[in-house]
Amino acid sequence: MRKRTKELLVTELDPKKWRNIPAGFRIYPLWENPKTGASIALFHCPKGVGVPIRHKHASNQFMYCLKGEYEYTSTGLVLKPGTFYMNPKGHAHGPTMARKESLLLEMYDGPHYVKRPSYHSDATVGSVVKKSKPRVARTAKRSASKAKKSGSAKRARR
Repeated sequence: MRKRTKELLVTELDPKKWRNIPAGFRIYPLWENPKTGASIALFHCPKGVGVPIRHKHASNQFMYCLKGEYEYTSTGLVLKPGTFYMNPKGHAHGPTMARKESLLLEMYDGPHYVKRPSYHSDATVGSVVKKSKPRVARTAKRSASKAKKSGSAKRARR
């Protein structure tokens, strides 16, 4: 009998859990942190298919190539089995193209996107979209708070 644990062990891939992305590739979520949006997934891309546009991520992206050849066409970077790739948060990259059928392990240390890109659907990106508060609202709130405090300080000095 096994003890209860918070650890996760995936021993078989459930074919129903693959998410088909409208651009023609698919993703198999292995783990996701619901609080931070960090995730680990398998990324499968048939030959001749890839991410069709230049785009940015809301967190750091990491990929490790397990099979195939996967190219970032704007820079000529090619992932082959055993190679590791890192793209920093907010850095534009892509488009991409699988030179051969490719399988990659893809990891994010936070939410994938600030805004859902056109090649995803709400069903395929869902909870990983970063929900950000408008910066103006926070700045306005701070200014109002500072004004209120300085007004109180002035009244106290009188």
